[in-house]
Amino acid sequence: MITGYDHFVQLAESLQWDETDIDYSADREAWPQLTNAENAKVLGLIAGFVIAETSVSGQLVSYQVAASDDSMEAAFRAQARDEARHARFFDLVSAEVAGVPGANPAARRDALRAHVSTELVDLFEERLPAAAQRLAEEHEGLTAAVGLYHMVIEGVVLLAGQHALLDTLEGLSVGLPGARKGMELVLRDERWHIGFGSRIVQSAAIGRDEADALLEQGDTAAKVWGDLITTDAIETAVRQHRRRLKAVGIKFW
Repeated sequence: MITGYDHFVQLAESLQWDETDIDYSADREAWPQLTNAENAKVLGLIAGFVIAETSVSGQLVSYQVAASDDSMEAAFRAQARDEARHARFFDLVSAEVAGVPGANPAARRDALRAHVSTELVDLFEERLPAAAQRLAEEHEGLTAAVGLYHMVIEGVVLLAGQHALLDTLEGLSVGLPGARKGMELVLRDERWHIGFGSRIVQSAAIGRDEADALLEQGDTAAKVWGDLITTDAIETAVRQHRRRLKAVGIKFW
């Protein structure tokens, strides 16, 4: 019998994939043929994901500790495994396809920070770790932490960037099929992550202050991508965020 959050654990098991199984040979051949504008756009989005996924994959231990039951903890653990794989995928693309210099992931991440906004770096390397640290120390405030992580960061920031990258890859003058396949698999994982977070928020009693904070954070979060995503993409992400919050029973005053 499936109880609690076991459905998400089983779903995660059924969706496993290996970033090293993807063929990137065509991508490596095509990358030098990108125009300067295409190169800058794709590299900027990849850089954002390298920074974002590395950060989020390292924060979920705090969520596991604060989980209300074993099934929730197992779902957080399954999500952490996904996020670690996403980080490896984007780092692999940056190194083997885009040729980003660096002897290891940390060095490449340092090189990529110049391609994204300071707001994006601050969100993933300052604000999210601070929220996770508070959760680890206080063992309370799980709903607010999940709201930031799953509803705002994954549901707005990462989802907007993922769709922007897929749209960009679709419109390139040359194809990057390996990067596209991996991005589609990442997006498939993120759908259950957002569903899992939505379930936690839906099961909690959300007060007006928390609801207002989730709404405000969602309205501004996608803008951390700067010019890498369009205004229309930001507006779409915000509308989806509002609909998702309403779907879990959050009221706006």
